[in-house]
Amino acid sequence: MAVTKIDRIEKDIERTRAKIIECQNRLKTLETQKSEQENLEIVQIVRAMRISPQELAAFLQNGAMPAPAVAAATGSADYDTTQEDNEDEE
Repeated sequence: MAVTKIDRIEKDIERTRAKIIECQNRLKTLETQKSEQENLEIVQIVRAMRISPQELAAFLQNGAMPAPAVAAATGSADYDTTQEDNEDEE
């Protein structure tokens, strides 16, 4: 009787190990998909900004862009933030 219990436990251990390996592989796949999706979103955002490669390089190096490119990217050069400030106060 002790042998059969040990055998069942060993089989359960092997099944659990197999499930762990399967889950780890699934996790790696999901992490890769997430990274690819994040990269795709970044590329889409940069393309939507319609900036030159030189402006992009300057932005990445300095963390800022020239004012006209920023205004074009937001859609409005004279964006009114007072409405947002008022909403925050309420």
